[in-house]
Amino acid sequence: MSLISQMSFQNPWWADKGKIYDDGHVRKVLSSNPRFLVPPIGESSLILGPRQVGKTTYLKVTIMNLLERGVEPTKVFFFSCDALKTKEDLVSLLSQYRSLINSEGGFIFLDEVTFVEDWNVGLLHLFNAGYFRDTVVYVSGSASVSLKKETLPGRPIRKLVYYPLNFRVFFNTFYKRLNAPTLSPSDVKGFFNASAKLAPYLSELNRGLLDYVKRGGFLATAYTDGDPLNSLYEVYKDAVLSDMAKLGKNERAFREVVEKVIDFYGSRVSENTIAKETGIGSHNTVASYLSLAEDLFVLRAFYKVEDKGVNYRSFKKVYFTDPFIYRVMKRYTKGEGGIEEGEVPRVIEGVVGEHLARELSSVGYTFFKGGKEVDFVIGDIGVEVKWGRGDVRDLRTSKGYVLSLDDFRIEGGKAVVPVSVFLYLISSEKVFY
Repeated sequence: MSLISQMSFQNPWWADKGKIYDDGHVRKVLSSNPRFLVPPIGESSLILGPRQVGKTTYLKVTIMNLLERGVEPTKVFFFSCDALKTKEDLVSLLSQYRSLINSEGGFIFLDEVTFVEDWNVGLLHLFNAGYFRDTVVYVSGSASVSLKKETLPGRPIRKLVYYPLNFRVFFNTFYKRLNAPTLSPSDVKGFFNASAKLAPYLSELNRGLLDYVKRGGFLATAYTDGDPLNSLYEVYKDAVLSDMAKLGKNERAFREVVEKVIDFYGSRVSENTIAKETGIGSHNTVASYLSLAEDLFVLRAFYKVEDKGVNYRSFKKVYFTDPFIYRVMKRYTKGEGGIEEGEVPRVIEGVVGEHLARELSSVGYTFFKGGKEVDFVIGDIGVEVKWGRGDVRDLRTSKGYVLSLDDFRIEGGKAVVPVSVFLYLISSEKVFY
């Protein structure tokens, strides 16, 4: 199929703008109850995030909004870049669009562009050549390696990460919106006083948290009846494996690394440990797979914080970025994706770490001689996740929180707060980070 044929096929609204309502992503949003709509960005942006999180849906709904506002259909161009291989393919695509369809400004949406080789070089060339004059450009991708370098130097394009819904947004959407501000955990007394005001909603918050542990923050899993693992396991597993294959990685090695992440979930682990307990052998190979899984938003690693700063050579703690991904990867490696009662505290610990990392900078853990560990630290604030009963003596720092199932207590600079309340209060209502 020629490029022009592919463009026409992917942009049916050029011939009939009502065709946008036939798009599968748009239909799902319009039929969902409650309806969840991500607010528009309004400026050129690079939107990164895990596969299946809803990036394509966001782009298609934005297109729908533009067409409903009266934007000329041919000035709205969408293209899924999975079939493109090089920057030359990308330049050719946009050159043909500009010469054959629309030579003026408008809106360009390039989906999953980050797997096109040197895509940023191709886009920079087009920016410099004036192809994007008077144009808002949205590009999306699954690999976060672009965040580690200047992607389009001197060009007005923001880098945003679209994560699965956090617990506050999940609870607001599928349970109820509570009258409570987003708070920093730095003021322990103030945070505790605000948390106590949510005590009347504790039972519902805990129910919502257990639902979140089961479903995660992906929109598709949240809207699925029954256990989403039954219908969506293959979709999410194949999305991750497809990205690994595109990047030339060995599936067996990835599977062994992921299985050990699950085995050591909530505990400190090193690349050497994983290498010795698998057939991989090389700690450098293990490190490369862990790093790549982070770039693909599958995993997040937390490093040891010491007096002199962060020790990147020490053991690390590794969690999945969403509890549903934990379930998918557990089934992929272990054959069964249910979360046993004894696993719940560890999975919730990962949820706490992910929420802290999204909202705050420099989140790590610390470990003292004699085996005393603090699950997470942010500056002088410690966070210990217990899930069951909590006692301020469980926290090995002088200031911070012990996260319990349903206890409220404060002594000096330490507070015991239910984990569901803590997650709700530290989380913002934003979707893009």
